[in-house]
Amino acid sequence: MASITLDHVSKVFDKQVTAVDDVSLEIGDGEFLVLVGPSGCGKSTLLRMIAGLEETTSGGVYLGERDITWVPPRERNLAMVFQNYALYPHMTVRRNLAFSLKLRRRPKAEIAAQVDRVAGMLGLEELLDRKPGQLSGGQRQRVAMGRALVRDPEAFLMDEPLSNLDAKLRVTMRAELAELHQRTGTTTVYVTHDQIEAMTLGHRVAVLRGGVLQQCASPTELFHRPVNLFCATFIGSPEMNLVDATLEGDLVRFAGVELPVSGRPEGPAASWTLGVRPSDLVLASTAPGLPTIEARIDHVEHLGAQVQVSFALDAPQVRLEADSEDEELEQAAVRSDRARWTAELPDGSGVSVGDVVTLGVVTERLHWFDPDSGERAAGT
Repeated sequence: MASITLDHVSKVFDKQVTAVDDVSLEIGDGEFLVLVGPSGCGKSTLLRMIAGLEETTSGGVYLGERDITWVPPRERNLAMVFQNYALYPHMTVRRNLAFSLKLRRRPKAEIAAQVDRVAGMLGLEELLDRKPGQLSGGQRQRVAMGRALVRDPEAFLMDEPLSNLDAKLRVTMRAELAELHQRTGTTTVYVTHDQIEAMTLGHRVAVLRGGVLQQCASPTELFHRPVNLFCATFIGSPEMNLVDATLEGDLVRFAGVELPVSGRPEGPAASWTLGVRPSDLVLASTAPGLPTIEARIDHVEHLGAQVQVSFALDAPQVRLEADSEDEELEQAAVRSDRARWTAELPDGSGVSVGDVVTLGVVTERLHWFDPDSGERAAGT
């Protein structure tokens, strides 16, 4: 096992497209770090740079104290697990697991012992004589991970390994990945576009946008203290509610609403972009004493233990500056003239479309952002 250090690494394709832009990261020995971001943000390119499958345009990559920036992939002692499993279809599970060890001319007894050890760890004992075409998606993914494990690498690199699985199997495999990491303690860098995977698996989560590292922090810190509007809206499902607001003394005003606040951002500015997590809007009847807003419900989604309700504010929608053409198209698809907010309520709240409800606002957990730069306000 070893730490991984990225020292101001960049990747420019054809001298025009910057896929990774001056990223510096220190991934601790035994850490599970997740790279997350929208499509095209550079997360897979960054992973391939660590693996040596993409050359760096500038900067350095270190495995422990060793500079591996220009070391060939086969000499880095890193194991990569791909989205498409990359198994040999004509080989049995046993031969797939043993293949990399045979290439290294390991003794037969050692190969057999390693294959048996990994098969036992991943529950593959009964599948060793089957070929990949006879396996389910989850079983094939276990074989792909097993083929990485037998090498006893210094680090695992995983590129969206669960994206081809159905929703129920992804949940199971997430738990198995977390358990596997607890047992092996191997440094892991994991790429995903799924924020639930990121938040449940990562010791830390690195958020990328347009090739630039936005924030790297624990899942809890990312959720409660996003450094900018992009992280605030990208992390959290449903995403953070936003509205432009003015602050006068201890009162914040927006959309005809006036709320007292106990803490305020530093600085003399009166105008801010205010953020409220959907989980910080509650039925006022269940939390007396909180400042309140009135909401006319126009959409309800029942999600088992929760009900998500949406409503419009008499205020314009806060629009983030698009980083790419794809992001501009995504924003245009959900663009509205008015700000739309979501509240997470417990099942059985009895709320229906058209109801006017009173919602309490947990004002000590408000988020404040500079409306021009999008950065989190100092002192919050």
